[in-house]
Amino acid sequence: MQVTTVDALMEMSHGYQRSMLLFAALDLGVFSALAKGPSDAARLARRLSLDPRNLSILLNALVGVGLLGKRGKVYRNKEIADRFLADGPLSKASILLHHLNCWTEWTTLGRKIRGGRKRPGKKKGYQENFIRGMEDNSRERAVFIAKKIPLRKGERALDLGGGPGTYAVEWAKRYPGTSVTVFDLPETLAITRKILKEKGASRQVALREGDFLRDRLGGPYDLVWISQILHAYSEKDCLLLLRKVRRAVARGGRVAVQEFLLEEGGTSPPGPAFFSVHMVAATEGGKAYTSGEVSAMLKIAGFRRIVKGRPDVRGVGVVSATA
Repeated sequence: MQVTTVDALMEMSHGYQRSMLLFAALDLGVFSALAKGPSDAARLARRLSLDPRNLSILLNALVGVGLLGKRGKVYRNKEIADRFLADGPLSKASILLHHLNCWTEWTTLGRKIRGGRKRPGKKKGYQENFIRGMEDNSRERAVFIAKKIPLRKGERALDLGGGPGTYAVEWAKRYPGTSVTVFDLPETLAITRKILKEKGASRQVALREGDFLRDRLGGPYDLVWISQILHAYSEKDCLLLLRKVRRAVARGGRVAVQEFLLEEGGTSPPGPAFFSVHMVAATEGGKAYTSGEVSAMLKIAGFRRIVKGRPDVRGVGVVSATA
């Protein structure tokens, strides 16, 4: 397939996630176990000595790509998985697992093409690539959100874990006379300062350093914006954070949570389902949540008038509430 659009480019860059989903399921023996009969995640996890929570996230993504079926809580192999991925005369498992074994060689491809030559210029670290990547992803979305969630003159907004400050800058530019603060870790805000300077927005946005699970958030705020944060944390830590946010929101103030939202059942849309597996791989306890799960956490944290926004085609949606 020719890469001619931004969406196709992003799909190409995420291609390894589809591969690793397949390889992990093969390596763990999921398809061969389900070939012996359908099972729920808890029973299958006991048979294979796996973590049931993380296994269910993996199974949901496999449903999303069509390798498994799901009825209620019970999973089963689809025909292609039974024929080619489970143990049997037609199995392709060995050659597919060989492809997994080649993964290490592919991760060193750039070094081999350099042929031992030093990389030119200064190499950016992981954190700077990550924060600037969030800037890349949020530019257009920030314009949409700032229009959809306006600020009145004199209101105070907090962009919690705001990274590059993209949303904060858009609110500050669009609504003069408001106060907008980005709260994030010191090492992240060092990058944020560079980005704000490049945009000429250093004076428009305030920065507050800290760890939002441990430190005070300041306030009170009329709006707290929490974009793509909850998925990196367990339900327990999400509740801890949302309770802290509730204490930091002024009476009658608002909170808006933006996430990759799964539909109920956890198997679609494909983007959030894959992202949930990515969170299993990259975090301790993270996952993609449904709008129902986010709403329930907001309610427990003390918020009211909860509104579930309709997710876009990528599964990105906003759940908002009032203090």
